[in-house]
Amino acid sequence: MSVGAPPRPFAERVGRGLLANQIGRGVEYAATYAASVVAARAFGALGYGTWSVALSVVTLSATATALGLNEILNTQVPRMAALPGRIAFLLRRLLRLRAGVALAVAASLYLLAPALARTWRNPDLAPAIQAGALYGFFAQVSLLLEYFLIGRLEVPQAAVIRVAVQLLHLGAAALALRFHLPPRLLFLAMAGNAALGLAALLWRARATLASPAEAFDLAPMMRFGLALWLTSFVNFFVGRQADILFIGLFRPGTDQPGAYSAASLLALLLAGALLMGAEGVSLAAFSEVEERVDRAGLGRLWALHVKMDVLLSVPLLVFGGCFAREIVTVLYGAGFERAGGLLAAYAAVWVVARALGGGTNMAVLYAMQSPRLPLVIYAACGAWNLIGDLLLVPRLGAAGAVIATGVAMVGAGLASGIVIRRRTGALAPLGFVLRVMAAAALGTVLALRMPRPPGLLGLIVAAVVAGVVSIIGLRLLKPFDAEDRRLLARLAPRLGWLFAWL
Repeated sequence: MSVGAPPRPFAERVGRGLLANQIGRGVEYAATYAASVVAARAFGALGYGTWSVALSVVTLSATATALGLNEILNTQVPRMAALPGRIAFLLRRLLRLRAGVALAVAASLYLLAPALARTWRNPDLAPAIQAGALYGFFAQVSLLLEYFLIGRLEVPQAAVIRVAVQLLHLGAAALALRFHLPPRLLFLAMAGNAALGLAALLWRARATLASPAEAFDLAPMMRFGLALWLTSFVNFFVGRQADILFIGLFRPGTDQPGAYSAASLLALLLAGALLMGAEGVSLAAFSEVEERVDRAGLGRLWALHVKMDVLLSVPLLVFGGCFAREIVTVLYGAGFERAGGLLAAYAAVWVVARALGGGTNMAVLYAMQSPRLPLVIYAACGAWNLIGDLLLVPRLGAAGAVIATGVAMVGAGLASGIVIRRRTGALAPLGFVLRVMAAAALGTVLALRMPRPPGLLGLIVAAVVAGVVSIIGLRLLKPFDAEDRRLLARLAPRLGWLFAWL
């Protein structure tokens, strides 16, 4: 957008941002997942477990030192749209802080890698963590700049760079498979790719970085960001990365860390493949509605968002859960058989989590400037997941991690949904959820019963049949009401015909 040009209407900016982010995230996540599959085939089940534990260590260190800086930009940049000098001051300060902290973390991980490898009783872990530390540095600084661009609802620039970096990662994984490279070299290649992405993002943000800055008191924003950071850190213990660390600790030298990593990542992809465009954009949109409209309007937007979450994830999860073993066999091959049952269980957990609102609930609470509530909710659920992992993983292995994390995810969605209901008056769209599940179940059952060829081709045929039948079922059940169609048409005018058809 040129300087001095009138801003686009809010609905148009959100719609364009969601579309651009969805396209970019779709390609990005497809490349990311393809790279993980290629890496799994390159390293085997045991080597992939080492890779996954090293990545989890890097992720934990990044989460533990994030300080909420990304969320500060994502929530505050939309609120300061008319104050470019303050935005420049904020971005410069946070960029310097992020670079300094990320450098200190990378150096610490490099020095501590041998000790961590001894703790996990895996000597191959040390070089992987040391190389991963360098990748973590560039990735964390890049992420801050991505959140800045998304906070301005100027998504295409960030999306193009993200996609390019992930495609480079995919190429590096292919080289690891072709030349039998160890995890350490793949991490080093990824670090180089992330450095290129950082350079491109700095170039995109150069106008703001070079513009005159208007100094102001950052203390309130930093307190807000620290509360969000603490929430994210606690939330780490409700996610797959913490589970991988515990499985690697209690079941070293087995296929379980690798199988769990493959299953949980595939379930996460099914749950979010068509929703990743909302990342960052939704928080910025909720923040602007909270500022400009009222709580009732925020509740309506939340309910619509949850419906879209369900529509774009539940059919994939139902299909993935029912075809779990076949999907794992086709994608990963021998050595990952255990991942099939884990994927089916995780798909069921994600269906319930999406129906309860999932991460969308937390974005709404952040937009309400209530960061303590997500912290309390995640702290309680994270504590349960931590205790559950400690109790169940030694006994049940990866299956125990699924149980502990599943209960924590459902509990977080239920608690946060109750708070939103009380504050906005909006109701959870349970009737919508049941209609979508019915359509998805019909399509999947027919796909299961029909004759088809074996292997990848048969899986593709089943997916097409399930998708077509599910769409026809949605057309007959008409899950969207008139108000939903009106709001969706405002956000994406070119797709108004599709929403009317549904």
